[in-house]
Amino acid sequence: MPYNDNPPYQHQSSGGGHPSHPPNHANTMAYPSHPHSQPPYPPPQQPQPQSMTIDEMRILHRTALAEAEAKRTELRLVLASRYRELVGSSDEVIHMKERAEELHDL
Repeated sequence: MPYNDNPPYQHQSSGGGHPSHPPNHANTMAYPSHPHSQPPYPPPQQPQPQSMTIDEMRILHRTALAEAEAKRTELRLVLASRYRELVGSSDEVIHMKERAEELHDL
């Protein structure tokens, strides 16, 4: 049975300590919403299990490994590019600081 984070009822005491629970002047029990009320969208569909041969599983595994390696390579290239941009920016900041000090000394 899946875990339901909505308890079947909540006891609300008078005084309401939490902003989402306004004060009640009488002790009441709050019950869950009507069982037939559903959200306006359908629940997500679970993928159906598929029967695969060992060769198909090996192909799927090789494809997944190749895709993962391609993503790692892409990430390395992006990070290297960002690192070069960062180093270039820091060099410009150092140059601007040196130039500002030269102008200040005039």
